[in-house]
Amino acid sequence: MKVTLAQIGSGIDIDQNFAQIVAAATAARAEGAEVVLFPEYVMYEKHVVDATFAAAAQPLDGPFGTAIAGLAVQLGVALVVGVVEANPDEPARPFNTLAAWSAEGVLLGRHRKALLYDVGAFSESTFISPGELDDPSTVCIGETVFGLQTCYELRFPEVSRRQARAGATVLAVLSSWVPGPGKVTQWTTLAGARAIENICHVAAVTQCVPVSTGHSLAVAPDGTVLASLGEGPELATVTLDHSVTQRQRAADPRALSVDV
Repeated sequence: MKVTLAQIGSGIDIDQNFAQIVAAATAARAEGAEVVLFPEYVMYEKHVVDATFAAAAQPLDGPFGTAIAGLAVQLGVALVVGVVEANPDEPARPFNTLAAWSAEGVLLGRHRKALLYDVGAFSESTFISPGELDDPSTVCIGETVFGLQTCYELRFPEVSRRQARAGATVLAVLSSWVPGPGKVTQWTTLAGARAIENICHVAAVTQCVPVSTGHSLAVAPDGTVLASLGEGPELATVTLDHSVTQRQRAADPRALSVDV
């Protein structure tokens, strides 16, 4: 399966963000992509999460989600995007959601970020509601099972292990990785570790500089970096073969079964 990492830079204008999505998805389709992964908060993003995210929030069948579904049908590709999803129970604290639409425009599933980024002065949970941790958040696109996880969740190996045990052979990590000293090294190291320890592909896409770090990457189950991007808007299309993961897991049956 050909998967594109679409590294773009979103802002507060939802229409402009959608225009970037259209351009990137169209270019990815020209490269033969079957699935295009966009970053966390690709619908609406700022340097710091604040109360304006609630004002921007929409249900998944709202104008933005409907437009994404239509684009998927128009291009004939599956799209996975980060949206600010309205929370009817607590409107002031929407969800940070990853949503996947098939090439037929069908909503395949969603993942509401459960482990919010409350680190130092950054307090995502002040303005965003957490999702549930008990769902491994997997979606099937074609014959490939994708595990969906968001940004900070990459730091927790239990999230990836649960998804791998649920059958995921690709971990799709959609992020707006907060920049800072050592953050690119942490991002790339964690992506490689999750691939190796779970014998799976990792497709990790993040927002570009300046709101994030850039450096999206795809990693094979043996840790080989299949593609690596720079700091700016850019695409990388890679072939991810789920049978590679299945064969390697069969050769090492204890890899996902041992609890210590």
